[in-house]
Amino acid sequence: MHANSLPAIRRLRHAGLLPACAALLLGAVQSAHAAKPAPPLNPPAVVEDVVSSTTSVWDRVAVLPDGRLLVELPAWAGNTGPGLAVLDASGTPRPYPDGTWNDPATPAEKRLVAPADLQLQPDGTLWVLDSGQPDPARKPVANGPKVVRIDTHTGQVVRTWAIDPAVLRADSRPATMRVARGHAFIGDSGIPAMIVIRLDNNRQRRLMEHTPALTAGQPITVDGRVMTNPAGHTAIINISQMEISPDGQWLYFEPLCGPVYKLDTDLLVDPAVTPIELEEGPTLWYKTPALGGITLGPDGTLYFNDVSTSSIFRLMPDRVYQKIVTDSRLHWPGGSFATRDGQLYIPAAQLDRTAPFNGGHNAVQWPVHIYRINIGSLPPPKF
Repeated sequence: MHANSLPAIRRLRHAGLLPACAALLLGAVQSAHAAKPAPPLNPPAVVEDVVSSTTSVWDRVAVLPDGRLLVELPAWAGNTGPGLAVLDASGTPRPYPDGTWNDPATPAEKRLVAPADLQLQPDGTLWVLDSGQPDPARKPVANGPKVVRIDTHTGQVVRTWAIDPAVLRADSRPATMRVARGHAFIGDSGIPAMIVIRLDNNRQRRLMEHTPALTAGQPITVDGRVMTNPAGHTAIINISQMEISPDGQWLYFEPLCGPVYKLDTDLLVDPAVTPIELEEGPTLWYKTPALGGITLGPDGTLYFNDVSTSSIFRLMPDRVYQKIVTDSRLHWPGGSFATRDGQLYIPAAQLDRTAPFNGGHNAVQWPVHIYRINIGSLPPPKF
């Protein structure tokens, strides 16, 4: 749905004609996710081991303009030390942007308490979502939840935006974020909702609470085993992954269990859009399995990291869907990063083996790796 259609929809509602159009609208949504499945890539993509660690679990990765690997190290996964780091030549994590911003003694508003998502833009601007919640079983640290903008060319924090407690709920957990069109779009995985921050005036709104597209509807299964929380109950994770088109027009997102939805950001940036229009706005884009990451390649191809089978799929701009590789080494392929020259970096995060998702027991099998696939050299699908 495009913003230009919103006035027409409002006129239909005022005229009492919107219900009459429901069947047509539903048909459009149901057909929108149709794609042409292709046979698995044969031979499959080559998976190259880039770096490993015997002490750290990395759940998201990016490649800085100078070529260094930037990693997110969630404290809830059992990590100690910096929450955001660059890897040196030996693979050792070094605090990023510096030690002060990763020092527990620094006031919460001036440090990275619990990084939850990363977005590195082509101009070198790095956006970091800080959930402020190093322990999912406890409330966020006061003044912890925020958005942080970093200039990766200078390694300096440019500005921060504290997330207003008024747009959070008691069990909120800011989990994923993309920035575009002068706004930050934040997914709350605790109480499913979209938090939108207009960056120039810091106006913050909570939208789409409990909208079905944001809400988990099934368990997460990895290698045939259902993920459980520390209490031993089935783990439920609402919206947790996002990606955005280069022009900022289309936001792709999913509850961790899938599927992937697509939403026109016109609906999020316009305060006049109604709650009904927002709830009806998401389009089911593809019925994916549980994903550890969604990444947009330089040619517009979406890469889906399937945690259930340790596989990577691609959804091409012409709507062709194909598995490019299944590899047991890619255990829980997490938040990946595609470089402009066609290299896809993928952390094998093993998050299902960490204590919060394994009934309270840490069963990570060391070492943990980051892998790379040359997606720029992959052949087109053959039917």
